[in-house]
Amino acid sequence: METYEQIYQELRNNDKPAWTGDGYPRAWAKLTETLDSLAATGHLPEPGSHILELGCGNGMMVSLWFARKGNHVCGVDFSPTAIHWAQENFEEQRISGVFLQGDVCSLVQLEDNCFDLIFDGSCMHCLTGSQREQAYSQVRRLLRENGTFIISSMCGEPGYEEDRQQYDASGHILYREGKPWRTLMPLISLQNEIISAGFIIQYMKLDHNPWWDHVTLAVIRR
Repeated sequence: METYEQIYQELRNNDKPAWTGDGYPRAWAKLTETLDSLAATGHLPEPGSHILELGCGNGMMVSLWFARKGNHVCGVDFSPTAIHWAQENFEEQRISGVFLQGDVCSLVQLEDNCFDLIFDGSCMHCLTGSQREQAYSQVRRLLRENGTFIISSMCGEPGYEEDRQQYDASGHILYREGKPWRTLMPLISLQNEIISAGFIIQYMKLDHNPWWDHVTLAVIRR
């Protein structure tokens, strides 16, 4: 199974716009719809706020949207190629952002209570086992008082037969090539995990898909 670094190298070498490849226009439209909905319901901070994207990739999704709105953007990703790519993308567009290569489970390079909003760039469902609590702990540490954590996550159970054959329902793990690939929880289990991690859920939007569902949640620290 390819690593995230290998995937980003291939995407960049093939002149793809982002992680979503040729599906980028659709992904950008969906993201814009989601963020506009969050803004309309009062779950996004005012322009000029400090924003962290977990799993920022090449910066062309959440980080770009918030930077264009006049926010101070920081992105973290495990892939060095993605981080260099994000820096170049922002420089080319003459917008500012800080991009750091790092592990979302241990963001020691970032100070406590420094972000008004932390956005899960479809990163949390890539974490399995104890990684998830470690990441939640980092989010609690980094959020300012009354700050918001937006979670964008796969949920439910797989709809396609090939995925069901590689799904451990007891552990909520979807496997690829015999290795844990994604955490795929029923929505109620995901909600309970978030609450147990010390958050209060304030907003939820659930999208149904043939493959698995996807949920967006806005939460604050308890």
